[in-house]
Amino acid sequence: MNNIVSRLISVCRSPLTVWSLRIVVGCVFIVSGVAKSIDIWGFVFKIEEYLTAWNMEQPRSLVVMLSIALSGGEFLLGCMLAVGAYRRTALWGLMAMMAFMLPLTLYVYIASPVPDCGCFGDFVKLSNAATFYKNLGITAALACLFIGNTRVPGLYHPYLQWISAALCALYIVAVGLFGFNIQPLVDFRSFPVGRDLASADIDEADDVDFEFIYERDGEQLVCSADSVPDATWSFVERRIVSGTQADERTELVILDGDEDVTSEVLASEGEQLLVVLPQYNRVDPSFTYAVNELDRYMSMRGGSLVEIASIPQDRIEEWRDLSMANYPIYRAESTTLKELSRGVMSLVYLVDGHIVWKRSLSSVDVDSLNLDGKTDAMQQLDYDGPMLMLWLTCGLLAALFLLYAADRGARYLKRQSPDVKSRKNE
Repeated sequence: MNNIVSRLISVCRSPLTVWSLRIVVGCVFIVSGVAKSIDIWGFVFKIEEYLTAWNMEQPRSLVVMLSIALSGGEFLLGCMLAVGAYRRTALWGLMAMMAFMLPLTLYVYIASPVPDCGCFGDFVKLSNAATFYKNLGITAALACLFIGNTRVPGLYHPYLQWISAALCALYIVAVGLFGFNIQPLVDFRSFPVGRDLASADIDEADDVDFEFIYERDGEQLVCSADSVPDATWSFVERRIVSGTQADERTELVILDGDEDVTSEVLASEGEQLLVVLPQYNRVDPSFTYAVNELDRYMSMRGGSLVEIASIPQDRIEEWRDLSMANYPIYRAESTTLKELSRGVMSLVYLVDGHIVWKRSLSSVDVDSLNLDGKTDAMQQLDYDGPMLMLWLTCGLLAALFLLYAADRGARYLKRQSPDVKSRKNE
């Protein structure tokens, strides 16, 4: 038994083992942290989903702060582990994180309060069982690193560690702030830029089946297209239950009363601006000034503006009066709208039914836009998120490499100095 323990300790202290585990485990935390930081709103919604399941609703501001801290902490500690910086601090930080996450994922695996843990955001969705076993493996790897991590030097000299940490922190803060204030730089959801919302191809496909959810007096009814109930039942949502698209993307269903008017609302030709309110009761009515200005601008261009909100039917007229809306307002399911675009109130710009860009309304300064028709304001609001993400990532990697090269160069020059050589000869 002692021989086995001694061999295990020897393996854990091996530089090859240490570096292999540093890179593998570090990359897992890096990917997890980046995926959540890219889409901070998605992480906020996931935490709120947990809190709702536990009847522990908290203020949105507190949840946002927690989301930013957790996702940024995962990324930063993962980076430090992968490069061998702050060898004690990074390892203790990750061990503390797993001390919380491992029991949590075990509970989620057993009780299933949420359908998936959200560990990698919408980038990769794991089952609750796979998530628990993943965390079990990570904890075992960290335990092994606990034995040998401090014995193997990292890529950077200790006096340069803070620079590598600062570079990684700046990167993840930039990614997170962009995702929170504008939109995720990379969209892993069902409505990425370029998707055709107005196409009816999926409805016409022979290999796709739908089910329709209706509700009356708190009771829900699931039925097929051939067995729609009478008018006393209220339409809730439509789901794809089989076919090639069943597990790939969500479908947007727009309601006027209880009637599905998606095909009539979404224009297959021309320009259209969708104003999306996934939680209308959280919207500041002062933002409606900007919406009215954009509605005037879209009308001048020959396009249209439509508001789609998760709002009870009997509150629409009240909201219309409060927002002084001259544009049509329709209803849609809250979860679908959260997936369509992020933010309390957001914009989705369509051309010929295709998504061109998405932005949070709070990121649009209407007063600074030229809405007199001399310039294309819609083009001014466009951006290339994936390209910006690529430039940020390449910039971080280049900076870390230059820091490593400078460190190695300084060490080499120090070894070649006459004073060091003379001491060696003595």
